Amino acid sequence: MNESTRQESGESMDCRPTLREQFKFNIWLAVTTATYLVTLFLVQHFKEWSPLVQVSVTLLPVLPGLMYLGKGLRLLRQMDELQRRIQLEAWFFAAIGTVIVSAVINVFNAHGLVWETFPHGLEIGGTYLLMFFLWTLGVAFSTRRYQ
Repeated sequence: MNESTRQESGESMDCRPTLREQFKFNIWLAVTTATYLVTLFLVQHFKEWSPLVQVSVTLLPVLPGLMYLGKGLRLLRQMDELQRRIQLEAWFFAAIGTVIVSAVINVFNAHGLVWETFPHGLEIGGTYLLMFFLWTLGVAFSTRRYQ
């Protein structure tokens, strides 16, 4: 898209997302986290619910999580090439790291080495937290690499 087309469409010449766009992105993360905490509370305190209801309630955080993902993809498209590369490397690092940690925990549990902290694997909350932690490390590593 050339400069005149960008100006006509109202698109900013700056490729970085605005603070408002970043705020909207992070709001979806907050909604996802709040939904997870509410569903965790509900499932723990209403054990008499049928398994189908419990599974449905437990999976509710996936819906705002998908909105978070969609907003993140829109923000990614607005970044310049270097920032996009840093983010993609960080997310790849986080995804692969989460898969490895989850696999190790599941193998331990399958062979009777059940960790009391993770008897059912990482679950949704642990997965989100681990991905966030590894993404933060990935951004730091990638940013340092390109300095």
